[in-house]
Amino acid sequence: MKGLNYWEQFMATGKVEDFLAYKDASRQEEQEVTEQSEEHSHAGDYRDYGDGFKG
Repeated sequence: MKGLNYWEQFMATGKVEDFLAYKDASRQEEQEVTEQSEEHSHAGDYRDYGDGFKG
């Protein structure tokens, strides 16, 4: 379930458990985005200028 659905569930019930489920889902989604961006964190770091110099 997406974070938004957890939020809607919390808004409907007002239960602390539903709010905590929303927060957990939000953290997991944020972590997935961070992990995806870290996969390519070194892209473009290697440069070969064609003169033997690699910077």
